[in-house]
Amino acid sequence: MKILVIADIHGNAEALRAVLAQESDADTAVFLGDSVSPGPQANETFELLKEVSGTLIVGNHDTQMLQPELVAGWPPQWRAVHDWVYANFPAEGFEFLRSLKPGGDFEVAGISMCLHHGTVPGKLRHALPDTPNEALVEVAQGSTSPFVLFGHSHVQFSRVIGNQTFINPGSVGQNRCGKLLACYGVFEDGKFHHRQVEFDPQPWLDAMDRVGTLDEFPDFREWLKNGLLTGYGIGENEPWTKFAAQGYS
Repeated sequence: MKILVIADIHGNAEALRAVLAQESDADTAVFLGDSVSPGPQANETFELLKEVSGTLIVGNHDTQMLQPELVAGWPPQWRAVHDWVYANFPAEGFEFLRSLKPGGDFEVAGISMCLHHGTVPGKLRHALPDTPNEALVEVAQGSTSPFVLFGHSHVQFSRVIGNQTFINPGSVGQNRCGKLLACYGVFEDGKFHHRQVEFDPQPWLDAMDRVGTLDEFPDFREWLKNGLLTGYGIGENEPWTKFAAQGYS
């Protein structure tokens, strides 16, 4: 059995399309949250993701789509992107977001795993390669499943702590480690492997030009486009520049 593991698409349909084509022989999938926001191809991403069969859980950006009041404190340029995505998202898309499961323990193709988006309010903002063990175990939320899968930090890494293997498959749609790649992972015959695939960024860039609410913020639009092309989706800053220098994806 082959299990596709994806996370953090953030409205990048081209990246998701490349992953699904590369792993078209997967038997089932695990999605760890953050599907459509804040990306310019939210609707296209939804159309692809709704056809993915497997176990799909909710991320913080999915919750923010369903509760837009949660973005009230965002900087105005980021709120402009979210507002455009929200205003143009179809009703069936919101139904899909409401169908995403909360994190927890699941059995997927005979493998026991704990699925979590990767942020623990009040305890852990990002689970990163240099996060101490005692903080990283918070992602498991007390689960004893042998595999703990999470996203949110957009960095591919894995670590064994006791009897558990903690795995971040990386981000499909918003790399932060300086590479224009869609990152994900697969289980094959019970073993996990990190993987990456190239994708064509041009449709995403064209879609960003059509986000009308960003006409007021042209410099920010160009910053977002540069972030995709350089592989620094939220800017070339720490801690992601450090991980890029260390070879992470």
